[in-house]
Amino acid sequence: MKNYASADIRNFAIVGHGACGKTILSEALLANGKEINRIGSIENGSTVSDYHLDEHDRQISIHSTPLHLEWLEKKYNFIDTPGYADFLGEAISSLAVVDFSVVVVHAVNGIEVGTEMMWNYANKLGIPKILVVNGMDREHANFDSIFKQAQAHFGKNMIPLQLPLDEGPGFSQVVDIIRKKIATFSKDKSGKYTESDIPAELQDKVNSLHQQLIEYVAEADDSLLEKYFDQGNLSEEEMRLGLHKAVQENIFIPVYCTSAVKNMGVTRLMDFISKYGSSPVDRVSKTAEKSGSQKPVEIKLSDKNPVLYVFKTISEPHVGELSFFRVYSGQIKTGMDLYNSARGRNERLGQL
Repeated sequence: MKNYASADIRNFAIVGHGACGKTILSEALLANGKEINRIGSIENGSTVSDYHLDEHDRQISIHSTPLHLEWLEKKYNFIDTPGYADFLGEAISSLAVVDFSVVVVHAVNGIEVGTEMMWNYANKLGIPKILVVNGMDREHANFDSIFKQAQAHFGKNMIPLQLPLDEGPGFSQVVDIIRKKIATFSKDKSGKYTESDIPAELQDKVNSLHQQLIEYVAEADDSLLEKYFDQGNLSEEEMRLGLHKAVQENIFIPVYCTSAVKNMGVTRLMDFISKYGSSPVDRVSKTAEKSGSQKPVEIKLSDKNPVLYVFKTISEPHVGELSFFRVYSGQIKTGMDLYNSARGRNERLGQL
């Protein structure tokens, strides 16, 4: 198994209202990362994450499913979560162990109850968010309308880093605000794209959004803010260096538009996650509750004492009981005795 430095790991959850496209977006991520050779289908039960029989029968996600891939030399550990209220606990427990969230919104239905609930839980946990308007290939998809809805619900500090040029069934082109280029995606679902220059009629809009992005970046860093006031602008290199910090501090919310089923816009989202997404290094400490005293205790990434958090336990046929956990400090080994603070006793770790 390849070893990854903490800074090269991206732990995130894909959340949102039911039927907004989270599972197919997960499929597109896996396909781009070469973990699967094609994007599966909800209808024929061929997706990686919806593998239980009850999920096949209902054609919805019921369980949260941990997945992984590598992109631009970064390790993605991500969780596809259910969106329907009956299974909300699966999504909430997933948000508890990630460093940021990808909040998916339906390109026609817009902001729904599940969207707001997941957004509020992410805020409560203090983790950054990326908003993805998915399904831009659908009839009546309207990015501008959904973007205004999102601003009305979640605040004005949102900025689209992709703009669709041809929303609807023919969707294949987006304007990339960071690169100031048009990306035209291949129709073979490979996620590949070619770049071209922005036409004159869009230049003013793109330049305005690019300038707004620079202002948000400057706001996150005092030295960059000082340069911005002195020079009236930041260089492209300075802007890109400050992007990561601005995202971590929730100075602005990046907004992307995709068609997961056609794998369009997804690779640019993945590029952004790899370059600017949160890593465990961005959250070097975690506040927990000391067992028996209810006093807060701080756990640091550098601590040698092993600390883990179990966020999901399932019983699988022919395997038995499986527990999924995140390690927050130290090392975990088979046969190790650890104190279970929920049950108030020591437990021995079985096979890992």
